[in-house]
This record gives sequence, C-alpha cells and structure tokens, in this order.
Amino acid sequence: MCATFGLMVAALGRTPQAARGISTLAVLLLVMLGGAWVPSFLFPGWVQKLTLWTPARWAVDGFDAMTWRGVDFAGALAPIGALSAFAVVFGLITWWRFRWEER
Repeated sequence: MCATFGLMVAALGRTPQAARGISTLAVLLLVMLGGAWVPSFLFPGWVQKLTLWTPARWAVDGFDAMTWRGVDFAGALAPIGALSAFAVVFGLITWWRFRWEER
C-alpha cells in the first residue's frame, strides 16, 4: 500500500516539488487521522467515521490488534483486506494518471 501510495503521489505531482508538497501534506493528515499521534477513539464520532476511509487507520488498528490487544491472525484479516483494497485503488489511480512515453 505504501509503495502504490508513493507511486500515486509521483504520478499526480507535475513536478518533484509539487509531489513533495502533496506527499508531506497527505502523510501528515493520514497519520493524524489514522490514530498514530492521538488514539482515534478520542476523536468525535463523525471524525471516527471519516478515519475509516484512511489507510493509516487500518494500519494502526492492525498493529494494535497484533501487538498489545493480543488478537489472533484472523483479527488482522480486516486491516489486511482494507490495506490491500487501498493498494489496488492507489495502483489504479497511478496507472490512469501516469504519463506514459513512447520510445
């Protein structure tokens, strides 16, 4: 998912500087909303629903489940599925936006 996200940012950015700005903003927002800085259960209810549409939330939930909540592998299947779905979506956006050059 991280690789396809990086490729998507590179494909969307018209210049390296634009891609750098997009990636910095996106990563900071995703990490904040994903619960990596502040636990997501402290957010208002509407923000908690919004975070379900961010890949960082699923990654943090998967890590938390496997490390300190003691959930078995079956409990990590939902985060794995969600992150895989994000990877597919990011990959499709990259494929669509990438400027293919003929040689």
